[in-house]
Amino acid sequence: MGRFAETAMWVLVALRHGPASATALLDAVRNLDGRIGPATLFGALARLERLAIVDSAATATGVRAYRLAGRREGALS
Repeated sequence: MGRFAETAMWVLVALRHGPASATALLDAVRNLDGRIGPATLFGALARLERLAIVDSAATATGVRAYRLAGRREGALS
């Protein structure tokens, strides 16, 4: 995952509790690893989606929510 590997790891940690919006993920990753910018987060998310580790879908309000791909409830708890 190149330069986004560490951020990608923190994204996966943040998503272990369930789906989250980009804003929530940005806050969660910043709490885990300090200051990162939106471009770094979206770069990591793009790579995780391309590798089919994370998927996303628009919610009813139009906000995109990210989740671990193929995750069943409680699978990583």
